[in-house]
Amino acid sequence: MKLELVIVDDSHLWLSLAEKLAASHPLVGKITTFDDSYDAWVHIQINKPQFVISDIEMPGMNGLSFLEMFSDRLPFISTSTKQEFEVVAKELGGIDFVAKPFSKSDIHNAIDEVYSHMFGEKVSNYK
Repeated sequence: MKLELVIVDDSHLWLSLAEKLAASHPLVGKITTFDDSYDAWVHIQINKPQFVISDIEMPGMNGLSFLEMFSDRLPFISTSTKQEFEVVAKELGGIDFVAKPFSKSDIHNAIDEVYSHMFGEKVSNYK
């Protein structure tokens, strides 16, 4: 089963890198990206993706606001250049936190965590 993902980041560089790395994960199917948090907010409410990767530091609605609104309904992976956001993101219900700059294994491990959280099974059984 392929998972539907939304990625939100105001930086085109980080957005495209996260998309490329997530697309190489065997359990990720459709990916929709947004560089505007308000557009992503509308999309998430209407389309109900299976999980979200969101930058924390964005203008307007930041990633912590996303967590407050959606983490009880959707698994979240938060990203930031500031490691100190990790504790807050997890307290708000985030499944995992990935510090920038991130690697393929960082993103893949976080996606594995989301899968385990969603289905209660380790990913290694499905790769």
